[in-house]
Amino acid sequence: MIVILVTTLNAGYKFSQTWPKKEPYLLSFPQTGYIKLADLSLTVAPVIAFITAWLQLSYIGMESLNTALAMSLLILSLPVHGYYLLGKQAEARLSSGLKSWYKEIEEQLQKSNKLIKEGDVKKSNSQKLTYMDLAKLLKVRFERG
Repeated sequence: MIVILVTTLNAGYKFSQTWPKKEPYLLSFPQTGYIKLADLSLTVAPVIAFITAWLQLSYIGMESLNTALAMSLLILSLPVHGYYLLGKQAEARLSSGLKSWYKEIEEQLQKSNKLIKEGDVKKSNSQKLTYMDLAKLLKVRFERG
């Protein structure tokens, strides 16, 4: 159970690092927004959790310790939840429309002599293309093109 959780969290973090976030037409993908939100929560959540606990303990006192800890843990769990959902999304299979788009991008890269290493992306003839494969292909496309 723990191994699956850690594997999914790791896949979500890798997916967030692989997915291109600066390309304007990728803003229509919901993954772009989810990734930005998960990355933001990773940087902001610890600060908000600390401020929440500090304010409650300083103004209400030690009798609010349980509430302060519970709220802080809830706030700290938000990035974990975000990366878990991204990990599940990264492992999900592409729809047929996205598979055809994947194939078009792959063909464009091959025609324009952009070398694709075997380990970089899967071949489009694979039936098990995932969102992580799409993220890797898009990263290759925007880094080299």
